[in-house]
Parts: sequence; structure tokens; C-alpha cells
Amino acid sequence: MVDDVEGLRIEVYRALQLTGLPLSNLPSPSAGAAGRQTGGGVDVVEAQELGAVIVGWVCSAELIKRAASALDRGEDEHPAVRLQDETEAAMAAALASVLQQQAFTTRPRADVPGSHQLIVTKERAA
Repeated sequence: MVDDVEGLRIEVYRALQLTGLPLSNLPSPSAGAAGRQTGGGVDVVEAQELGAVIVGWVCSAELIKRAASALDRGEDEHPAVRLQDETEAAMAAALASVLQQQAFTTRPRADVPGSHQLIVTKERAA
């Protein structure tokens, strides 16, 4: 396995960047919303506790806002909710395929029910 999670994040980021996928530019939680990308994209986050990175699709800010509003009203089958879920699921499958072709190992994130995020690792040649 890659020993350095930061190095792994950089490898994953570069692999995804080379595919031409839009990469999100989400600030750290302390940075607030300033500079936040609103069009959606791939988010790559270090998970030191897992020795891996977490990769997922971040839908547009507008779609997230509409879906969250519908969920707040108890409208679980609202078109925005379904679109967000279907988009994240489809992108997770596409991301897994792209990363596996680049010799990364992916598995669904199981600790968050309903999540379409992936846990990504990479084995080092012995």
C-alpha cells in the first residue's frame, strides 16, 4: 500500500485530472464558502485513519440546495433528490472504473449509509 496518504491523494488527483474530469475546489471547512466551485466535480480527500483517500462526485451547489430543501420538506422522491442520487451513483461507477484502470483499488464507503463515495488505495509493487 502507499504509505503516504498525501502522496496517494496527489496520485489519485493527477490520475483523475488526466482524464479531463472536473475536479472540485472545495475549501477546508474553516475557509467557509468563499471560493467554492458551484458547478460540481470530483472531490479527493485524505483519510489518514483509513490509510486511503475518499473520492466522490460533488453535484452542483444548486442541485444540492434543491435536493436538501426537498428532503427538509420530507419529499424523498423529489426529482432533485433522485437526480442527485443517480448522478452520484453513476459518477462513482465511472470513477471506480477510471481509477481501477490506473491500478488503484476502490471500494464503496460503507461507514456512511447511502454514500456513493469510494475508498481508494494503491498497492506498491514489491
